[in-house]
Amino acid sequence: MHKVLELRGHPKGASVSRYFYPSLQKMMVKIHPGEVYVTSDDELIGTGLGSCISACIWDPEIGIGGMNHFMLPLGTSEDIAEWTPTQWRSRAARYGNYAMELLINTLIQQGAEKHRLQVKLFGGGVVMGQCTAVGEKNIAFAIDYVTSEGLVLVSNDLGDDFPRKLIFEPKTGKAWVKKMRSYKGDVQRFDKKYQRTLQSPKVDSGDSELF
Repeated sequence: MHKVLELRGHPKGASVSRYFYPSLQKMMVKIHPGEVYVTSDDELIGTGLGSCISACIWDPEIGIGGMNHFMLPLGTSEDIAEWTPTQWRSRAARYGNYAMELLINTLIQQGAEKHRLQVKLFGGGVVMGQCTAVGEKNIAFAIDYVTSEGLVLVSNDLGDDFPRKLIFEPKTGKAWVKKMRSYKGDVQRFDKKYQRTLQSPKVDSGDSELF
């Protein structure tokens, strides 16, 4: 059983990108900004992160988990300067809040129990020179949300100044992160490299860190 929910950009039920990942000998679903994917299949979920955040959340008792990929919709420098991590409580439809709620609610609908959910957080890099506060604000939001909801934060890899390639195994909660230091400050170039990597038979996770 697997289920994909997309927050924006594509209609619900649209096909997802699925590739074979040789290093781990599993199929992998690639998600993009604004998407959420939940599965109980023995497969991987992958994405590329700049200043965005991905939350990997799973229920270890029944082996179901999922990932989202979000960036808060902060349109101007004034919005960013004035934003605080508790605003999601009073401002409905904040994109990060919606992404977190959709992921958690979908897991619960599929049989997970909220008190068993475990969370890993990734991303929030300062990789956009014109808007360096976005990553920091995303991190503040994500940590505040997890804490306020009483969820268990198992581990995280947040901040710094480079993009990341993230792979998550929902059935076990394992996550692999490759820090793309050579691509810092150039998210578009990283995204193109990441897309080629997903389709290449020479992928090697040996230089990734396990979280």
